[in-house]
Amino acid sequence: MSSFFQCPICQQSLKSYLTTKDLHCEQHHKFPLNEAGYWVFAKSKKEKGASLSRAQMRSRMFLLASGMLTPIVAKMKPFVAAHFTQGQDYQWLDYDCGDGFYLGALKDSLQDSGLSLQPHGFTEAENALFVAAKNLNDVSLCQSSTKRLPYHDEAFDLLTLIDKPIKGKEYLRVLKQGGMALMVVVGPRHLWQIREQLYPSLEAKAFSLDLPDSLTVVATETIAWQADVSGEQALTLLDMTPYAWRANDKQRQAIASQAITGLEFDYRLVIAKKK
Repeated sequence: MSSFFQCPICQQSLKSYLTTKDLHCEQHHKFPLNEAGYWVFAKSKKEKGASLSRAQMRSRMFLLASGMLTPIVAKMKPFVAAHFTQGQDYQWLDYDCGDGFYLGALKDSLQDSGLSLQPHGFTEAENALFVAAKNLNDVSLCQSSTKRLPYHDEAFDLLTLIDKPIKGKEYLRVLKQGGMALMVVVGPRHLWQIREQLYPSLEAKAFSLDLPDSLTVVATETIAWQADVSGEQALTLLDMTPYAWRANDKQRQAIASQAITGLEFDYRLVIAKKK
């Protein structure tokens, strides 16, 4: 497994010490294996809205465990099964995996597919990664920023980006030529009733996704459904968005105090192939 990584500082291959699983390169850059079971290539940065508190993490896990977002995984499974072949070994990276919920759920759903997909995941958020390491088995995890991933060029056959912003070009560097990228991106109507409370003049815009020329879109599918949610669940869903920090205390209290009937969930599943 150590040969799979490369030093994010000098890009040399990494190897483990004889007595520990800590990694190092010939330039003596060292990366420890955390006691929780993941390698540390970058420390968490405290930025506004960048990560959830422990209380918010617990609320998120309760919400995800309720099955409210399982339609996403249900839609992804057949596309993965259709684009990969039984009898071959593939490497799969869940980009910015967070607490590993989607990584674990998709991994479990594919167990009966006959596919050999070795899962990997990374995130910069230490509290989320601790949860992922605790809940996931047989998954290679590491703490890393998106600016320089600790993987060799073209290391992965499959890349999943689930409800995460696409940043930089590192995800392209580590995806093999001919590799598949499965991206789940929010659509125009996603969490509409919650967003209306933050933006009174909200208007729906047509879905668009800017992708580099090196990716060819193979298919796009809508994943949309409605669910009745409590005020606390609505607040948790808000906290899972990149615009949660925009909500002031009054708005948060208003959202938490009222249930929503038929809250809209709206995603697009975009399948692309690297040229």
